[in-house]
Amino acid sequence: MPPRSPSSGLAAAFALLAASSVLAQTKQEFEIAGHRAFLLLPKDGVPTPLMPWVFYAPTLRSLPGDAEQWMFERFLAAGIAIAGIDVGESYGSPAGRQAFSALHQRLVAQRGLAPRACLLARSRGGLMLYNWAAEHPESVAGIAGIYPVCSLESWPGLAKACGAYAMTEAELRAALPEHDPIARLAPLAAARVPIFHIHGDSDDVVPLTQNSAELHRRYTKLGGPMHLETVPGRGHDMWQGWFQSQALVDFVIERARTTRGIIDLGDATRPANAVQLIGSEGSLLVPEKGDVACQWVFADGVLTASPAWDSVVTTKSYRDFCMHIEFNVNEGNDKNPEANGNSGIYIQQRYELQILDSFGVTAEDYKDSFCGSLYRLKKPDRLANQKAGAWQSFDIAFRAASFDGKTKVRNARITVFQNGVLIHDDCEIPRKTGAGQPEGPDALPIKLQGHHNQVRFRNCWVAG
Repeated sequence: MPPRSPSSGLAAAFALLAASSVLAQTKQEFEIAGHRAFLLLPKDGVPTPLMPWVFYAPTLRSLPGDAEQWMFERFLAAGIAIAGIDVGESYGSPAGRQAFSALHQRLVAQRGLAPRACLLARSRGGLMLYNWAAEHPESVAGIAGIYPVCSLESWPGLAKACGAYAMTEAELRAALPEHDPIARLAPLAAARVPIFHIHGDSDDVVPLTQNSAELHRRYTKLGGPMHLETVPGRGHDMWQGWFQSQALVDFVIERARTTRGIIDLGDATRPANAVQLIGSEGSLLVPEKGDVACQWVFADGVLTASPAWDSVVTTKSYRDFCMHIEFNVNEGNDKNPEANGNSGIYIQQRYELQILDSFGVTAEDYKDSFCGSLYRLKKPDRLANQKAGAWQSFDIAFRAASFDGKTKVRNARITVFQNGVLIHDDCEIPRKTGAGQPEGPDALPIKLQGHHNQVRFRNCWVAG
């Protein structure tokens, strides 16, 4: 390969992608620590909060190229951004990994993209992305590979790769446990990062047995989830099936849309774009229905629900968001357990996360209408209720359903922590719940339900 600058590599790559007006209209180029990077954004080219994204590698003189167009268009149509950075022939070296970290930091902290990306490795991109992923499993939603290189010894060989690592061949061989993807899988397996590879059994450039098959053997032995699709008779070529694999595209979209990793309970600070809905200065929630008297009362940083049936909503509509809210259920003596401390958080006015006095109910007797349940749909995975009168919390990460016109193509997803305990782990919401509004493509407000109980709320913020 002739010498080239990182900027010429991206220029060549985008020249190939320019054949697609969708890709050409949404691309952005920028520089990070002397490396040129790219970002492809869906629709109007403006990132939305917590936008899902694909981390692609390698970005080289001709990559990404026109072969990726079919995949990229489908990612963008699903509302998923695509990004990469040109680190040259790094072979997964520490210097290349550092640039990958800089790109991730820029996109998450400054552009507001989701903290976990789905990685997409083509060929040598496997060395780059797997070595970065092994050091940052918390930032990885999934890994997809098209005949990816997983072993430095297999390709390009230690004699050729050692220069990128600033080592001799012997030094790199001794340090392989720190730099060879197939030797660094334990952190990914411990985090149960899903993996999907497609690889030909006649590949003599990046042999299946030394790369995807060996990674599959080791990863599954460690308990990690992986699917390996082996294509008979195919080698390291430009066969259309590599780049127009619906199974691979579906995997990437599914993993990129995860709600895992959005909530960081160890970070006490609110996101920079968070709106304080209920705080010490007041409440921004308004009556859901203008023709019904609102009996919600705010005092001393606490919003108390109506003793009647009227509800309050946000003034803004939301699609993807994270949210923190603290609540305190009132005591009650009704024989009907669903009448005590009853309220709920209606996400998009469609999906209810139930609030109820359910303290002391055993797992065997717990119903999908009790506290923490997705109403009449799914019970919490664990019980974390406090007594009535104690302050409790929900931390919620939500990703809206996807629609093609008026047809739903992907379900909404949600992760919920109650009092710091994970009770819903990136679960799908296949339908609206209870009295929720019908599902549809439009964003809707978040509602706090009035249900004849004076449940109290405080310190509520939403970022999205």
